Amino acid sequence: MKKKWIQPHITIQPFEPNEYVAVCWGVACSTMQANYVEQTWRLPNGGTNFDAGQNHRNHHCGTTGNQWLVDENNDGTPEVMREINTDGLGTLTCTLYTNDQYTDSYPISEVDVGDYIYWTTSSGNRVWHHQGYVTESTPGHPNRS
Repeated sequence: MKKKWIQPHITIQPFEPNEYVAVCWGVACSTMQANYVEQTWRLPNGGTNFDAGQNHRNHHCGTTGNQWLVDENNDGTPEVMREINTDGLGTLTCTLYTNDQYTDSYPISEVDVGDYIYWTTSSGNRVWHHQGYVTESTPGHPNRS
């Protein structure tokens, strides 16, 4: 049997992650400030959202882990924020705003740690007005989720 010499070579395999690793953050609703908004938000019948039973509680929207970012397109960029563990309302989609008048929408892709954001959730004809600071999930380790 005749052997053939082959010149040695190196093949480099590119790294391809099997999961997307994103900067992880959370936001808890500042319930006291949000309840103040509901107490002053006027409804067409003259009452307020708060009078109609729309309030914010620490163990629901006031918990950081109850607001989730969702990458619906599987492209590594979150497109939506959802609130879970609501008071019997299921999972609610959040709409982000740039101001406390809840008038100018804000793309979730522009949210960063340290931002004070405003968002709404709704169920039926009721709308809740949330607000709070964006925090790192694990301070000092923004990619740990």
